[in-house]
Amino acid sequence: MNSYPAAVKIRTRRSYCSGVLIDASLKPCTQQATRLVLTCAHFFRDGLDKADHYKVSGGFNRRITAVRTIDGTDMALCLLDTPAPPRNLPGLAHSTPSFRAPVSTWGYGGRARRAQKRTGLFLLPFFRTWSVDFLTTVSPAGFVFNTNPAVKGDSGGPALIDDAIIGTQALILNPLGRNLKLATVALIAPHRTAIAAAAAALLRGSSED
Repeated sequence: MNSYPAAVKIRTRRSYCSGVLIDASLKPCTQQATRLVLTCAHFFRDGLDKADHYKVSGGFNRRITAVRTIDGTDMALCLLDTPAPPRNLPGLAHSTPSFRAPVSTWGYGGRARRAQKRTGLFLLPFFRTWSVDFLTTVSPAGFVFNTNPAVKGDSGGPALIDDAIIGTQALILNPLGRNLKLATVALIAPHRTAIAAAAAALLRGSSED
């Protein structure tokens, strides 16, 4: 059965996306509790001022109390009201993958009750891409071919190579409703410094409340 304990679902009354628990160190951790969730920014486009309306589940239930988006790309870091139960947490990649590197993407798309695995190959990086409506920017972007295509609801889910997060699911290519099995992920490595700063700010802000 597919499962990935660090993957989570972020939801409101009307919609949902996927995400992944990470540690503030951005390093892999064994059985570590955390309050941080990495996901996509576009899910929060209309509601950053109402972060506590967002719920998080994945074998537990928590609320989101604050969100910081990462400038220039489709990533956001969220703060839970209390730590999630201890999980084995993935680290964040330091570099862009090579051509045809095997990628595993996890998400709750298609109304899945558990995180589902999408296997594929990393194709190439690209400086910047946009959604069809130009409201979502991904920079830099990575293109992934999935044998089991990503679908709506997988956005924000982690794309991993060797248990390191290389990106978060952002966009799918589905002209005229036909899923071409090509996904765009927001690459992690160029934004590690910004993610670390967002993590520190979120945790610092919660300790000052």
